Amino acid sequence: MSMTEEKLKSIVNKSGFPLQIGLEHQINARSGIHGWRVLYKEHSWKNADTSASGFIDLVLVDHYGTTVMVVECKRVQNSHWIFLLSDRRHYERRHLRAWVSRYDRGKTFYFGWTDINADYPTYESDFCVVPGQDNKSRPMLERVAAEVIEASEALAKEEYHFLVNKIDYIRFYVNVIVTTAELNVCKFNPENISVDTGEIDETQFETVPYLRFRKSLSTKTVEELNLKEVTPQSLTAARENTIFIVNSKHLTDFLSKFEIDGYSFDRFKLNDASNTS
Repeated sequence: MSMTEEKLKSIVNKSGFPLQIGLEHQINARSGIHGWRVLYKEHSWKNADTSASGFIDLVLVDHYGTTVMVVECKRVQNSHWIFLLSDRRHYERRHLRAWVSRYDRGKTFYFGWTDINADYPTYESDFCVVPGQDNKSRPMLERVAAEVIEASEALAKEEYHFLVNKIDYIRFYVNVIVTTAELNVCKFNPENISVDTGEIDETQFETVPYLRFRKSLSTKTVEELNLKEVTPQSLTAARENTIFIVNSKHLTDFLSKFEIDGYSFDRFKLNDASNTS
């Protein structure tokens, strides 16, 4: 039995591809406004260490060629992603964890994840509530975020082969999820949580265009993390990572405002670089 065009269109629109294609078009069409363009699309990746593999929806690069964003596009219908904020120190955060590759004429001076700073400051949360999610399975956002982070690392290792010979070159890799979900933050005081019921008595909600999601998302072993000193604090820090969550309607604004700060660039000047490989 043949399908009507409306039925066929409905099937297409239920996939995530129209969002991905639409975002690619919008990014390139507005490149003169925000300074970014699409470098790769549907880019295949494989992590040689874990054998994990997949496809990166979009990889964006800024007009300097020094910062890339590894972007996963998530289309959802009539959904709210609610991020919990119980600490006022997380209201305006500029720091993030990103992969940094630092090269000069065949030598590698830095190659790994590290904390840097970037504008525009946003909220930062480590808990997200998605309505209708199965509480017994691994949360959707954590699963997708972990895959984006692994894809970023795989891309950095792939690009090593043609970037390492550049003169005095640095590249930052930033993790991003762009979604059609409405993004809400739920502010509350931990003192207002009833341990009898597990519920918050007083809350304040705010809709935001984008924010940072920071959490321990790595499953690497202690040996794979290659830490100089193993402590509870160093283990937590090494496994944490940052992923920006951006509402699709506000992507142009996010790209326009995002910028790695000068201090983070200065940290990796050749005469200051101490991490060699």
